[in-house]
Amino acid sequence: MSQETVVKRLAPDVVDRQFKERTQRSAALHARVAELMPRGVSGAAKHFEPYPVFIASASGDRVVDVDGHMYVDLLMGAGPMLLGHGHPRVVEAIQRQAAVMTNPMMPNELSIEYAERLRGHMPYLERLRFTNTGSEATRTAVRIARAATGRLLIAKAEGGFHGSDDAFLVSTHSRELRGTDARPEPVLDYAGLSPRLLDEVILIPYNDPVAAAEIIAEHGDELAAVILEPVAFSSGGGIPATREFARAVRDATTKVGAALIFDEVLCAFRMGLGGAPEYTGVTPDIATAGKAIGGGMPLALVGGRADLFEATLGSNAGDRYIFQSGTFTENPLSMAAGMAALDVLEEEPILERADSSAERIRDGLRTACDSAGVTASVTGSRSIFQIHFGVDTVNNRRDVLRSDHEMTRNFLLGMVAQGVLWPPVHPAVTSGAHSDESADLVVIAAGRVLAELN
Repeated sequence: MSQETVVKRLAPDVVDRQFKERTQRSAALHARVAELMPRGVSGAAKHFEPYPVFIASASGDRVVDVDGHMYVDLLMGAGPMLLGHGHPRVVEAIQRQAAVMTNPMMPNELSIEYAERLRGHMPYLERLRFTNTGSEATRTAVRIARAATGRLLIAKAEGGFHGSDDAFLVSTHSRELRGTDARPEPVLDYAGLSPRLLDEVILIPYNDPVAAAEIIAEHGDELAAVILEPVAFSSGGGIPATREFARAVRDATTKVGAALIFDEVLCAFRMGLGGAPEYTGVTPDIATAGKAIGGGMPLALVGGRADLFEATLGSNAGDRYIFQSGTFTENPLSMAAGMAALDVLEEEPILERADSSAERIRDGLRTACDSAGVTASVTGSRSIFQIHFGVDTVNNRRDVLRSDHEMTRNFLLGMVAQGVLWPPVHPAVTSGAHSDESADLVVIAAGRVLAELN
């Protein structure tokens, strides 16, 4: 056995050992909670092997775990903490509102004010309703499209993540690929899903404008909507949609009378206050937004063309009326936090700082990989990024699946062991609180981990 083979085989063990030595109390808490919660977590996105890090506190761009170790945070709550953790204006707004009321489950004036301000930045939200989560928003978007068109089929990009509803757990997380690159065929991601979903969900290839338009045209008279992430996050690999792809899908849906839904749950605010039309060049019929719009509190929305919303949720909807509700929708705490966050975004160069930090990290990661002689593609846009080992370019989910997943997992676990919270379950994001110093710490950590793994 060559020395090179020994190094490559032992290196992941070194990373695992470093992680476990650093996170002993997290390990103990995970063993304790495993007696209460399957896998020791309350959601799949919180789990990674060998166990997740338990966080004790957070401030700015840093978090501290239960073992007392500080991390540069590149998870940022999976996206919502665009200002950074514990921004004083957001904290003050929440405290002030909590003293007045928390959840009356009835309309309140704050939600009107915030809706008007959001529409001021994103005028394509002619009508909107607030929800608690992005999953609720995307579910409602599809219901609106189906009710308005009288059609059943929906199309999504292979690898696109749109929340936890059944229809979206088709060819999202699965590593099984069916069909061809240009003609992907759907796969159920998990047990407990109806096989009928395979007849209700059509796949299009992400960032392939010609093939996508052809598939949409073929199913046109049955297609209610096409739902897309303008930047494919999560299982999508942190990959922006090209303007050509977005335009092709927009034109194709218009021709067949299907609704175009943009899932901007992750992108909202992060890619600019004006929303997807500013960076894709096209306007959707329906959009969902979430994460950053709540300032760190649970909040999302679904909005879009007035005619579609009035036809399905309005007073005269008739037999096209859909159900959308929730005990905690438009709760005043989330409204207050969201408006405080928007105040800061309107007044300070938060997005510029977040984007600058991310670009500094992207450049540093590419340099570190080149110096280590490691092939990798660093994807992303503005404050969003991900790394994929073993491939030069990544344009879609199939390219992601062709990359070296084991190397990526070991690298990201190593980053956690080196004090960078970038768990092996998610692309990374930065915030307005990230500094050049923090970005440089991330790059230094990357160099150390690559030295261990290569």
